[in-house]
Amino acid sequence: MSKEITAEYAKKAQGEAEWAYEKAKEKFYYSMLEVVFLRIKSHLSEQGLKKVMEMDERRNNNENLGVEFSQKTWVALAESWASAEALAMTKIADLYGLEIADLDMSKISPPKEDD
Repeated sequence: MSKEITAEYAKKAQGEAEWAYEKAKEKFYYSMLEVVFLRIKSHLSEQGLKKVMEMDERRNNNENLGVEFSQKTWVALAESWASAEALAMTKIADLYGLEIADLDMSKISPPKEDD
């Protein structure tokens, strides 16, 4: 390895990666929402489609309901992603041969509800 890894360099790399992660996560949530919605829609019966259309109409006619529904949707996506992300991180960290001692545990925190 040609570059010496210092604590300062590691902190800078962490910060850059965290910024990029937050930007990518936002895009990913929108993609995940689209994929999940399309998956649900591809399985809707007539009755299910009617329920979706009725709820969408109610949301369009009631701003508060629309905002509440949207907030609940983002919470559901964040909760779903948190467990999938933890599993993927564990599996990929194993591929690198990483151990707990290799991680800065001060940077690992449980997901916030508003993520």
